[in-house]
Amino acid sequence: MATLKNGSSPSKGLNANLVLQTLLEMKTATRKQLAARTGLSQPTVNAIVQELEHNGVVRPGNFAVSAGGRRPKCYILQTEDLRAALVRVLPQGLEHAVLTADGEVIRRNVWPLTPADSILETLQVLLQTLMKQDDDIRVISIGVPGVVGPGGALYAIPEIPCLEGVALGHVLEGQLKIPVHVENDMNLVALGSAASGMGESYSDMVFMHIGKSVGAGIVMGGRIIRGFSSFAGETAYMVKEVGTKRDGETLEHLLKQAEGIPQKAQLIASLVINIICLLNPPVISFSGSLASEEMLRHLRHLCEHYLPLWTLPVFQLMTDERTAYERGLLISVRDVLTEVQLGRARGNTW
Repeated sequence: MATLKNGSSPSKGLNANLVLQTLLEMKTATRKQLAARTGLSQPTVNAIVQELEHNGVVRPGNFAVSAGGRRPKCYILQTEDLRAALVRVLPQGLEHAVLTADGEVIRRNVWPLTPADSILETLQVLLQTLMKQDDDIRVISIGVPGVVGPGGALYAIPEIPCLEGVALGHVLEGQLKIPVHVENDMNLVALGSAASGMGESYSDMVFMHIGKSVGAGIVMGGRIIRGFSSFAGETAYMVKEVGTKRDGETLEHLLKQAEGIPQKAQLIASLVINIICLLNPPVISFSGSLASEEMLRHLRHLCEHYLPLWTLPVFQLMTDERTAYERGLLISVRDVLTEVQLGRARGNTW
């Protein structure tokens, strides 16, 4: 419950909270736009914004386009001192960055790993170092090449077997004393890709990584679809046909044996067709060593052979998976930063 300052009223606190929530949603807005969106009177919004600016909670941004006369001033939330540490866990190293809540990169680097290194211990040292360097870090977001189970334990992570069964987020939170979010790498790329949308934003889309390994991330309604055991999108385990269980039956294994783009495209198309039939997404974004314009042409042709044209999604070639991954890492913890923003604003204002 917010603590009211002398002379404040409960309605003032509720109105200020409404203005803050609206500004969070709109990112930037004029006082007139805030009044129209919140339904509050213009004098009430003016007074709230003035107090928020005085207390350093919001600051002036750019000027809006004027319909005549002076250009109205836009306002944005003050977020420079609210930061997230983002880490991409890979077998060969820990790619890490520190970003503001608005996505401004403060620093970015790679912490290399050797076969003798303990990934968990190295990760702990890295995060402790980042937090000592920057005491504005409020949350940590980590991406891993494996399944993050409902209890937070990591499974199906063959590239980094030492993390199998480790509840990574729980372990790190206990040591670092700040929120730690751990998510599957394909889910994060899908989330980041949906947010950028190659110039648009998509509430529904599928991301597919096709290369030495295959995997997928699914976003529906703007949210990651994980399944009841967080196994959704693990396309590496899909089989071409059911028979005596053996490694050669998985599509990922068959893809490694295939030669040439046409043969590989046939296998990948079977994945794509099944995904379209199950989810019917408006967009499928592709990345990885096998993703190319030529591959997408083959996939499109094969899908057209088996499916009605009106069911086919847009096929996109992702050119910067790393940026989408980093964006997904930040988006996945933005709610935590939002709560910090609102808590600080409440404490400073009413």
